[in-house]
Amino acid sequence: MSSELKIDENKLYIFHELKKRRIYVGELIYDIKHDVYKFIYDKSYLNDKNAIPIGPELTLFKDVHVSKKGQLFPVLLDRIPLKSNPAYKDYCESQGISVDEDNPIILLGNIGKRGPSSFIFESAYIADFSVLNIIKLRQDLNISQSDLALSLGIKKVTLQRIESGLSHDVNTNKLLEIYFNFPEVAIWQLRQRKMWMHHTLFANLVDYFRMSLHR
Repeated sequence: MSSELKIDENKLYIFHELKKRRIYVGELIYDIKHDVYKFIYDKSYLNDKNAIPIGPELTLFKDVHVSKKGQLFPVLLDRIPLKSNPAYKDYCESQGISVDEDNPIILLGNIGKRGPSSFIFESAYIADFSVLNIIKLRQDLNISQSDLALSLGIKKVTLQRIESGLSHDVNTNKLLEIYFNFPEVAIWQLRQRKMWMHHTLFANLVDYFRMSLHR
């Protein structure tokens, strides 16, 4: 079992950061087979009357944009500092990546994460667990989404979206992955929330995660 989450080197999530909330915009994917980058707008974002395009070449008139072979979209490439920049080494060190890193998606998710625009780039992670793990837990213990969400300290609507494959909440996905990969962390969290839970629910969940420690 890995002690850390693995970054997906071929995918990046993009959000529009407002004063009080973040809106999911879409995802950037590198198609290894065809050596092109694809940017896919989220349909909900496209239907938002306040939506703005990420750049002139990534218009809102279509949801999927494909780059030229071997080339990143210019508006995204502009977010990556030049290696000739005197501060480039410091940028890399501050984000824990090598100065020799040349994968644009890795660079965008780290030193290009924030820029002059209100668009924020977030690294995607390779999940070592499936939403089926969550569904199986609920089925095995016969508990509702409301009860599980309450027990783990997440929002019910977020859990619903995760189970249906519609969620792009990176932080919650990472948190759930930690719980399933490191059951002792899940047990610690359950103990913190014990006062809000029925004692039977608490006991069943703790037993479930304790058993997974020995699998």
